[in-house]
Amino acid sequence: MNTILKTIIAAGIIASFSLSAMAADTMPSMQEHMERMKTMTPEERAREREEMRQKMQDLTPEQRAEKRREMHESFEQMSPDERRAMHKTMRDDMKRMPPEERARNHEKMREHWDKMPPEERAAMRGKMQEYGQDIPAEERAERRREMRERFDKMSPQERRKLKRDMQCELPPAGISGKTPDATPVK
Repeated sequence: MNTILKTIIAAGIIASFSLSAMAADTMPSMQEHMERMKTMTPEERAREREEMRQKMQDLTPEQRAEKRREMHESFEQMSPDERRAMHKTMRDDMKRMPPEERARNHEKMREHWDKMPPEERAAMRGKMQEYGQDIPAEERAERRREMRERFDKMSPQERRKLKRDMQCELPPAGISGKTPDATPVK
């Protein structure tokens, strides 16, 4: 009886290893996924991203952290040109997005930002500033031009709301070295 149980357990372990190896082989790489995304229409890409986001939300926090780590590693392995192309594609998709959907996404990101602890927010702000400094001058000028056009098209109420949302508590003049907390003042 013990021999049979041991054999069944061993067979189960071997089967689970072979199944997990097969699953790992069938998982598309980030490169393949990006190539597939390039052939999709913006609506299909948005639907695909929403499905991926929903799958991530269904995972446990530990599984989500592991997935984020894997995605970060694959992103780090990309060449700078591939990363730039991916960012450009994402920005173009955001531009084509209907205003209602863009507002929903903005609201989700705002809620996420508000829930972040101040230390994590400061670290994220530092990364964003580093990224902004690494952008080529032409691309930075293009972004400023786009923001200016967007601002010019806004109504006075929207402008006031944007300025109010962008305000942060700045340190007194002469104190440097610390990044201010960009929590909106209400």
